[in-house]
Amino acid sequence: MAQKPNKQARNGNGDERDGNGGGGGGSTAAPPAAPPELVVVTHVENALRASAGRFEAMSGAPTNDLATILADHGAAMRPLFGATEERVAAFSSLSNSMVADASGEPVDMTSFYAIDAAPENMESLRADLQSHDLVDGAYIKPGAEPAAFLNDMAPVADEAPPASPDFGSRQGYLEAAPGGVEARWAWTQAGGRGNTIRIIDVEGAWRFTHEDLTVNQGGVVGGTMSTDIGWRNHGTAVLGEFSGDLNAIGITGIASNAVVSAISIFGGPGSSGAINAAAARLGAGDVILIELHRPGPRFAFANRPDQRGYIAVEWWPDDFVAIRNAVNRGIIVVEAGGNGAENLDDPVYQTAASGFPAGWTNPFRRANRDSGAIMVGAGAPPPGTHGRNHGADRSRLDFSNFGALFDTQGWGREVTTAGYGDLQGGTNEDLWYTDTFSGTSSASPIIVGVAASLQGMARARGQAVLTPAKFRACLRSTGSPQQDEPGRPATQRIGARPNLRQLATCAFGKGAFKEIKEGKEFVKEQKEAVKELKDARKETKEAKELRKDAVKEVKEIRKEQIKELKERPDKQIKEKDKDKEAFEGGGGIRDQVIQPGNLGELAPATSVEGRLAAIENAIDSLVHFIGTDLRPDLSASALGQQAQGLTQEDEQSKQWKDQKDNEGY
Repeated sequence: MAQKPNKQARNGNGDERDGNGGGGGGSTAAPPAAPPELVVVTHVENALRASAGRFEAMSGAPTNDLATILADHGAAMRPLFGATEERVAAFSSLSNSMVADASGEPVDMTSFYAIDAAPENMESLRADLQSHDLVDGAYIKPGAEPAAFLNDMAPVADEAPPASPDFGSRQGYLEAAPGGVEARWAWTQAGGRGNTIRIIDVEGAWRFTHEDLTVNQGGVVGGTMSTDIGWRNHGTAVLGEFSGDLNAIGITGIASNAVVSAISIFGGPGSSGAINAAAARLGAGDVILIELHRPGPRFAFANRPDQRGYIAVEWWPDDFVAIRNAVNRGIIVVEAGGNGAENLDDPVYQTAASGFPAGWTNPFRRANRDSGAIMVGAGAPPPGTHGRNHGADRSRLDFSNFGALFDTQGWGREVTTAGYGDLQGGTNEDLWYTDTFSGTSSASPIIVGVAASLQGMARARGQAVLTPAKFRACLRSTGSPQQDEPGRPATQRIGARPNLRQLATCAFGKGAFKEIKEGKEFVKEQKEAVKELKDARKETKEAKELRKDAVKEVKEIRKEQIKELKERPDKQIKEKDKDKEAFEGGGGIRDQVIQPGNLGELAPATSVEGRLAAIENAIDSLVHFIGTDLRPDLSASALGQQAQGLTQEDEQSKQWKDQKDNEGY
């Protein structure tokens, strides 16, 4: 197996991390940002139609000058969320009608447009569009990046072995709480591997040919993958956490039975378009993962190598609408909270960016507007994981954003998964593994796996899937609490680490898993009963052996006595008297044998042969003294049924539990 480099370095935030040493020959470059996006929001009341090369306002407002502005900048305008405004209206109307809970907010997606233009022309074009009467807002979104904290690990040079080892022991996030999320417990429950659930990952690129991503993979279903290896490693690592194949090699995903697809933000969709395309493919109970963040206002929306000031994408109006539309459809949206080390409760986020529509309010204050997404922060793994220490277990890692809207945390360091090649490398990317994946990018896929596992359990129980609001409420009311770390107190909220046992109780009720326990007790009792029968059978066998020995001994005595009588005829009378005394006198054989009752009387015997036959009958009766009402059924068929029962008891117990589930839940 390839060895990890031991060299350590410190990043700008003071955490220890792997250096770039080792056979890989240097670090891989950080993924380049996606292109910036120019978005226009028109006034809803004008009902603009700008698809299929036409410009028309249903309100009758003039549109010719809008076409002129676009032509002067060599730009094109198209509906952001569909081919035509009519299709967008139908889709958003359907989503609004599917709102699953009281937190739902109807959305109008028809007024959002993407502007295709050269990046260098965007600012002047934005200003011209903003001044148009039909336009409510025109803003530029900085290029999105994967929310991974300095994941520039280089693959080690050593070639991978013929068969990759099982790295499951390094996946501490799978383990029991508080260190892990109780994934291994969830796997013992019906549906606990995410059965029947669909997941779509929104980012840039993936390695779907990886040896541990061959089952339940739907591939790329939208956009065009980036050719950059940084984006590809990132997407591969993300998928491995919740979708790694169930086999004897590499890693295992939390929800390995869920069907996983991907949509790239490259090639036209942009972030909000990709989110919307994912929502169109999924339904209630499914999961969307947003593995992106982008520069916020703290540093004037500038892309930075240290990712300082980067924030969650829902702050931008079109991304918020796309997320809210998906949530209205009952889809759980898991959103990386960003690696900008920002307090998202800060007043700076109350101020709209240049060109935001007039009605915009800050979604980081959920009292204003609530996207319905699950916001995820990055927490420290248990100290000593992979021989390193990033602070108190479950404390906020220094790069993670925080604030009141954060719902939960995942491991933000030391995540073992597919990709990168610093754990197992070589020249074949399909065999690469890492155990240093980090950021809110490594934290968020854990929450996706938890969501899919819980939804799979719900469907296996014949119950309705959890609404996004219910899942969020359970995350906030359960789990292993966030811990303090000097300089990073728990008041800098990222939330608790999920505990699937507790989440299941929150979702299905306190008695839901008591039944399973009782079912196990039933199986235990049945096994004990079978053991008792086997012991009784053994005792009966021993009794038969004793009887056999007794009969043999009697026969030997009989033989000797006959021989002796033949040799000494005069002894017959004396023996007769002696036998009579033994059977009829006090304390004789008759008293010892007959007294237990129901053995019958010894037949009078006038010869040695008769008396010996009587003794033999008495012994035989004694062996069978146990009454039939107290004797276990030791017939071959009964024992056979119990033996078969040993192999059927688990199935019977499960059937019994499922029946109770249907009756009580």
